[in-house]
Amino acid sequence: MRIGVIGLGAIGGVLAARLLRSRRPGETIALAAGSDRAVEAIRRGGLRVRGEQSVAAPDLLGSTLPAQAAPYDLLLLCTRTDASAAALDAAVPLLGPDGALVCVQNGLPEESAAVRVGSKRTLGAVIGWSASSEAYGEFTITGGGRFILGAVDGSMDKVLPAKEVLERAFPVRVTPNLRGARWTKLAFNCALSTLCAISGLDFGHLASRSDARRLALLIVGEAIAVAQKRRVNLEKVVGLDPRWFVPGAMPAAIQHALIWLAARRRPRQRSGMLQRLLAGKPAGQVDDLNGAVADAARQAGLAAPLNARLRDLVHAIERGEEPIGPNQLEQLAASASSSPGPRV
Repeated sequence: MRIGVIGLGAIGGVLAARLLRSRRPGETIALAAGSDRAVEAIRRGGLRVRGEQSVAAPDLLGSTLPAQAAPYDLLLLCTRTDASAAALDAAVPLLGPDGALVCVQNGLPEESAAVRVGSKRTLGAVIGWSASSEAYGEFTITGGGRFILGAVDGSMDKVLPAKEVLERAFPVRVTPNLRGARWTKLAFNCALSTLCAISGLDFGHLASRSDARRLALLIVGEAIAVAQKRRVNLEKVVGLDPRWFVPGAMPAAIQHALIWLAARRRPRQRSGMLQRLLAGKPAGQVDDLNGAVADAARQAGLAAPLNARLRDLVHAIERGEEPIGPNQLEQLAASASSSPGPRV
């Protein structure tokens, strides 16, 4: 098998390191680091996951996938979603006619990827674990978990070979309902990742605030309403059933406790969006998280005001027009309280 890993940030870097350590005889694994600076750093220091044996950089490493290894049987797309288009421009011509692309990303990446490679060749891996990157080639796993893997068209013929590869790195659960798993993960990312980004708080401190928990429930509720309008059959992810968070589905105190438990799984972790903002970089992904919910809501004739507001607020922070801080939660909660709608 010829495997290409595209994007060596926290997720792609950990995945690449574990795949290289478990490489099968005759197997080709090529890496695309995204930039010449990243390539140089990884060539010097290899891939280093804290607590694990370091891995030397393979010969097949470039800023884009090395063409000499084509055609690829399996491409693992691990870039941020806002970098997907450029990555696919370079990679799609290298994918073999019977190969498959796996979107190892957040958001709803398969919708645009399938346009490029076809629904029969597009898979998605919902990420149930977490990692951070301290520098090029240096990674820390911040939370364990598994992948949920499925195909856009629901078939299994390309899923099973991809499962065999991915489970060398983390456990894999296969689903025929990729869309349902994606929307569930999207709903929680829209809440916790973006509230972390605007507040500057880690997940543990976010969970300790009642205003943050109430906002998270409202944000998740907006996403669930859109998914249900689109006839998405929502799936459990990391043990959480999104239908538990629908306003009125159960007592508000229990819903708050569930949000607290979800955030406390990784109490000291900061979202990747926040880390990028603090480094003076564009947050990335907010358009593919909260923006995707707001746009889908508009198309469905629904309102998703909190998701729309969060998208705009993150962009205002990127432009230097708004600060990062807990006061953003207070202001957002006050505006939500003054708006008509469910109370949680």
